[in-house]
Amino acid sequence: MRAAVVAAVAVVLVGGASAEPPDYKDVPLKALGVEPVSEKADPKTGFVVGGKNPTARVKGLTELAGRSVADLERDMRPGAKSEVGSDKGFLGADESLVAVLAADNAYVVDELGLTHQELARHLRALAAIEWKRQDDARKAGKEPPSEPFTYHGRRFRVTIGVSRGYQLSPFRDGTKTNADATVTNAATGKRLSYSLLVPDMAERYGFWEGTGTPYRVAPRDVVAVLDFLQPKAK
Repeated sequence: MRAAVVAAVAVVLVGGASAEPPDYKDVPLKALGVEPVSEKADPKTGFVVGGKNPTARVKGLTELAGRSVADLERDMRPGAKSEVGSDKGFLGADESLVAVLAADNAYVVDELGLTHQELARHLRALAAIEWKRQDDARKAGKEPPSEPFTYHGRRFRVTIGVSRGYQLSPFRDGTKTNADATVTNAATGKRLSYSLLVPDMAERYGFWEGTGTPYRVAPRDVVAVLDFLQPKAK
């Protein structure tokens, strides 16, 4: 995590608990507290925040979220002296933000026929499910769940860690987090760890962090763990 972990909550299901839905995919996102980001096209660049963009458009970006690419890169460098900076950074020391965005867009949108929003919302939902299960158990005066839960026909274990301080988004869009999640596919054993800021950035901008930071979440790893996601015919 970008800050010291002070609490960790294991997310698993109580065997035979009748309150659990058979499959959380049938629970509306809003019921889990997950509000999808509304699509909004930038009139200057044409980039659709919260929506699908062609890779050619991404490659031509000189600004994003109302900020120049140069300013964004400055805030994303390791150890950036900025209120939104991070010790390990969001990009490598010499990494190009546009190159990272374009490469991930080419994989997710062009190769798989999926969208960043699909991947990101599943990651947001899995963490939200865990929070809800823990909250429901507390309200009922019960022990936290101890078995995986079902989501899109797969069984997942989720662990959430909470830190003292918040990490602000380098896009300066008002989003922040003080939590990380680890999602494990119980059938395959494949695991994915991520700051909860990552799906926020990915849903808005298709940004999964750069290859030069240990906090990157590669879309290829997301689809490996969430193996219900299948490439779509083009």
